[in-house]
Parts: sequence; C-alpha cells; structure tokens
Amino acid sequence: MRDSPGEGGAPRPPLVVGFAYGFRGAPGQWWHDVVYRALEERAGEEAAHAWLGFAFELAEIHVHPDHQGRGIGRAMIRTLCAGRPERSAVLSTHDRPTAARHLYAAMGFTDLLTRFVFPGGYEEYAIMGRPLPLD
Repeated sequence: MRDSPGEGGAPRPPLVVGFAYGFRGAPGQWWHDVVYRALEERAGEEAAHAWLGFAFELAEIHVHPDHQGRGIGRAMIRTLCAGRPERSAVLSTHDRPTAARHLYAAMGFTDLLTRFVFPGGYEEYAIMGRPLPLD
C-alpha cells in the first residue's frame, strides 16, 4: 500500500501486487478431467485418484514482477491452503525453470506430469502436487 496521499490530497487506493485463487476440483471440470486422464494414462488409476480424487486446485497465482522474491507468492499459497480439508494441492505451471516453478518445488510440490500439453495448446506444462496440509 502507498502511505502518501494521491492527487488533491485524496488517499491512494491500495496497490495490488498479486492475486491467487483455488477451489476443490471435481469430475466434470475441464482442467480436472484433462489432467486426471493424463495422469491415469501415465501413472495409473490409483495415482490419479490419490492426487486428484480429493484435491484443492490452485488455479491462478500471480505476483507483479516488481514484487517477486519477497515471499508474496509463498504467503498467498499458504493462506489459500490453510485449513483446507482436501488431501492434496495441485497446479499447472510452465515446464521450464521459472521463478514460479522454483517456488513450488521449494514448497514441496513435486512433478506429477511433465512436458504436458493441454488439448488445443502447444506450450509444455508441468503438473505439480503436494500433500496437504502444508508444513
């Protein structure tokens, strides 16, 4: 947030530096079904069910580049996952060495699928997961 007043002495609105959201995944949801099928094909039905049968899907996690590296992404993930009843948290991220991928690995997320291309797409993604609760 900015402490100094804006033009005309009016308070400035809060500065948004990131946003994140997630939800419980379920059969019938596009991302869930596509990833479940791919994980089932590569690792078997038992693994797909273990990871996605009762999962919290971290759908979007974004921090403005000027504010990355300050623990904001980590705090948002911890806040979203706090108290969740699901047995796992799962997400997708670009399958290359990005700051986001490094953060997820540092938080204990492991690769469930790599070089994964969503239907109709061309970019490669990693599907990552970790058991809940977060430590």
